[in-house]
Amino acid sequence: MRGTTVAGRYRLREAIGSGGMGTVWRAEDLRESHDIALKIIPVGEGDLVREAAFRREAHVAARLSHPHVVAVHDHGAADLAGHRILFLAMDLVDGQPLNTLTGRPLPVAETLTWAIQISQALEAAHHGGIVHRDPKPSNVLLDEPAGGTAKLCDFGIARLVDATHHTLTVTGVPIGTPAYMSPEQARGDTTLGAPSDLYSLGCLLHELLAGSVPFTGTGWQILNQHCNDAPAPLSALRPGIPRELEQLVLELLDKNPDRRPTAAATRARLAQLHTALAAFANAPTAAPRQHPPTAVATTVDEAIGGREPGIRLAAVSAGAVTAAAITGELTLTTALPTTWTAALGSLAGLLLAFLYLLDPPEPPRPEQLRITTACLLTTLLFTGGVTLAVLVSAPRLWASALAISVLGGPALVAFATGVRRLVEHTLHRMAWHADLATTAGILHTTAVLLTAHHAGLPGLTLTAAGIVLWPTAALFTAMLTPGRCRPSASARRRHTPQTRSH
Repeated sequence: MRGTTVAGRYRLREAIGSGGMGTVWRAEDLRESHDIALKIIPVGEGDLVREAAFRREAHVAARLSHPHVVAVHDHGAADLAGHRILFLAMDLVDGQPLNTLTGRPLPVAETLTWAIQISQALEAAHHGGIVHRDPKPSNVLLDEPAGGTAKLCDFGIARLVDATHHTLTVTGVPIGTPAYMSPEQARGDTTLGAPSDLYSLGCLLHELLAGSVPFTGTGWQILNQHCNDAPAPLSALRPGIPRELEQLVLELLDKNPDRRPTAAATRARLAQLHTALAAFANAPTAAPRQHPPTAVATTVDEAIGGREPGIRLAAVSAGAVTAAAITGELTLTTALPTTWTAALGSLAGLLLAFLYLLDPPEPPRPEQLRITTACLLTTLLFTGGVTLAVLVSAPRLWASALAISVLGGPALVAFATGVRRLVEHTLHRMAWHADLATTAGILHTTAVLLTAHHAGLPGLTLTAAGIVLWPTAALFTAMLTPGRCRPSASARRRHTPQTRSH
């Protein structure tokens, strides 16, 4: 078809790309005397779905005018080589799609630059009531004459938020690319909103930073993982990633659309990180072990304001809740003066807050023990206290005290892990926030058991009470303590969706 003129205006020069919707040609605009990109979509007689998709793409794209969106200038229908086709005339971006660079971790600063520009494009689209529905590297073009500027293209499966009178998606049959689909998109929901695009952006960011998408496998396996599995923290895949950037990606990949940041908030946070990373534009990618793994992350954390405010607020709040609860527990169950109960409660609350402010928890890695230094120290103190109490009150039970000192620590760590997971999955909290609540639960339980011990309750009764009190106190603290939520698992859908790459 090279040399053929479409609609009496666009002379085809060479094919430069193809996808599920059609073929893109470099073409000469005979009227304006310059080259453009012309998308050609073959349609058969009665092919209403494909024609509707095209008309929606043209209508949506024509509404967008933004430096980081490929502009659409003309569209229509024509005959080409005896066949009916639809065509879309767009700006010709002289560069390469972003997916030609994927497959390996890319420099952090460069990745942030592109992510900011893509966020700006999505922000403009969402402001106009448009959901792209398929942000992915192959739909991002890097304009080399403009210094590698990212431009979002191909709104072929985009959908107007307010266009409720029609849809090209049947419930249970998602349209999009599996590796970048949001959970709601993977389920085949027809009421996708802007948060779906932000989830896809999180997948794209994960791929640029780690060298791979969050989930891999066959089409159905990937969709199932999007709906039910939490992604691995970026720091486990690429040491040195700034904690704030890792946290942002995890928030973008939240299973709950309501908890994902908006495009505007994402852009602002990425811009803040980019400013802080200005001195580290050549951050290590392929061989991180040649440099200290936390050097970049530590410097960036300091540049953006030190420890995360959310951790400080949660630690102080959990400490206050613990202090108030223990004071009340001791006041109701002992004959101690109010001054003493208040002092002991305050001491426990201050200890909890101090431990977490002194050593703020980091996102856990798969190869690490998922328990913070603060929680581990508290469990060991509890074990030592019980051992000492047995030796003082009944020296003849030295064998029991020895068993407690040897086995008590590992047993309590295992139980603490179970309590933390209970808080994570029941209240959908991040691991560090659940760990904080678990440590508070140990302090609550210690105060109550000490009181019960002085009342003369037998050891088995105290053990049973502790097993119930610890998770109860942890859940109570977590409910009263502000903290960021982790992605929650959606219900499994037993269907076999059909996917369509664009």
